[in-house]
Amino acid sequence: MATELRRFTISITQSMEADLDMAKKEKYYKGTQNDMIRDLICRGLATLKAEEEAGSKERRESA
Repeated sequence: MATELRRFTISITQSMEADLDMAKKEKYYKGTQNDMIRDLICRGLATLKAEEEAGSKERRESA
């Protein structure tokens, strides 16, 4: 059974663990912890991309 998913390990602080536990209970209660982490990573990457694009637009407009 092949999968496109790759495994990796991360270390988190105690406060991050508390925040993740809260998110799991409040928003991601129907899914797995892995699904939650993947969603949070995707959202973070999308935010970074949007910020980068906004910065590029600001630089073009000020030029």
